[in-house]
Amino acid sequence: MPQNGPEVLGPTPRDPSQLYWDPDAQTMDPEARRELQDRRLRQLLAKIFEIPVPLFERKLRAAGIENPEDVKGVEDISAIPLTVKQDLRDSEAAIPPWGDYRFTDPHRAVRLGTSTGTTGTPTITLWTRHDLWIEYESAARTWWRYGHRPGMIVTHAHPAYLYGGGAMLSGAYEYFGFLNIWVPPPDTDELAEQGLRFWTRVKPDIPFMGFSTGRFFEVAAKLGIDPLDAGLEFKGLPGFGLGKGMPLMTAGAECYAYVGGACGQAPGAHVCEDWAIVQAVDPETGREVPDGEWGNLVVTTLDRDNGLLRYDLEEACAVLREPCPCGETTMRALWGGRFKDLISTQGKRFQASELESALRSVPGVSEPTLEWQLVRPRPGEEDRPLQVRVERGASASTGDDGGAGAGDLAKQCVGAVREALGIEADVKILPRESIPRSGYKAARVVDE
Repeated sequence: MPQNGPEVLGPTPRDPSQLYWDPDAQTMDPEARRELQDRRLRQLLAKIFEIPVPLFERKLRAAGIENPEDVKGVEDISAIPLTVKQDLRDSEAAIPPWGDYRFTDPHRAVRLGTSTGTTGTPTITLWTRHDLWIEYESAARTWWRYGHRPGMIVTHAHPAYLYGGGAMLSGAYEYFGFLNIWVPPPDTDELAEQGLRFWTRVKPDIPFMGFSTGRFFEVAAKLGIDPLDAGLEFKGLPGFGLGKGMPLMTAGAECYAYVGGACGQAPGAHVCEDWAIVQAVDPETGREVPDGEWGNLVVTTLDRDNGLLRYDLEEACAVLREPCPCGETTMRALWGGRFKDLISTQGKRFQASELESALRSVPGVSEPTLEWQLVRPRPGEEDRPLQVRVERGASASTGDDGGAGAGDLAKQCVGAVREALGIEADVKILPRESIPRSGYKAARVVDE
């Protein structure tokens, strides 16, 4: 019988002092990497015709592409039509449950997950062991860039069960060699307390609760727990820059969970180009926009058992190709948010996160956490002041003792929004805990 050793559960150990997790891939000559991408793209197209994969085959034939040889490499990829999330939903609805866009028999997969369904019916994602290995290796490059090393204690509170993100993150942590503490999402104060109490017993080196981080800080303040005693502190993510863009860290679990990672020495995130072709494209033409300009984030996955071809995530992306001082030779990319989440008012367009940044500068509403909502302007009402609701900070005065009351706090918020975004806002200050809480993604933009 074959003898299984510990190496089957994780990667080959690295020297902690080395600069890169995978030096060969991360510092590959760009021309050699492009040849690798060309070869893997042709392999992907060949599978579409040979298996076949009907959804993508239809798209290729509609564009006049009758066989894989019609696309020589990445330079020809703009001729391939884009695929969007709704295409996947429609495919699964027409041919339930899997649709007709799978490259692999579902019974060969080892994990199933769904999207959150926040923007429509959740789609089903399947991963084989090979697909998971690509994700884990990609994530390991990012953890290593951050200076993390195997043996550290890490925690998170991503949702589990059908949602695929929590299991993916835990698996990536454990593959890398972290001691992984997975606590429940803080949907209630009791669940948040469960995580906080445990962290005071086993203090994590690396806290990462994603969207729910603020909720833990809020409950810690209620319980009188010093966040530092639970290993919690806000730490900036490396790689911010170029205006308001964030490093492109993910292309969604249904596409590529760990498509890139920031190095902290230059804007953006280094893309795993050996396993993906990432483009910023004009959605009308399907062609790439000039480097540094915003376009739609389009990803083609490579060398997977379950691939996606020219998948348009309908999110903003900008590509940067100039050399990076860290020594990695991969291109970098920035994420600018979902286009559908853009707020249009008073002749301006911005992301909700930009409004949050402005409000966070007002101390009276930002401690222990900032809790807020905005009402999306209705058609025809874009010239009116933006309706914003903000909870009073837990330590803010009511104004009765001469401190900043609701009126003063509202004025401060209005001024912060005007300075940051150049728009007028009608800010209503609410008592603490007036806005619904969430253990994962809070509803910051509401339609009324």
